Amino acid sequence: MKINPVRAMIIVSLGIIILYVLGLFLPIIKNTKESKIDNSIKTRIINKI
Repeated sequence: MKINPVRAMIIVSLGIIILYVLGLFLPIIKNTKESKIDNSIKTRIINKI
């Protein structure tokens, strides 16, 4: 399958869009996981007291 310039541009732009979306949502996902861990640790400490 030959890759003409238009097809190459579409593939590259899709790759850039995927990286952009990952860059947007990856920090949000990481922060929610960390906050869940923090909340569980805080609730365990409160329950022990």
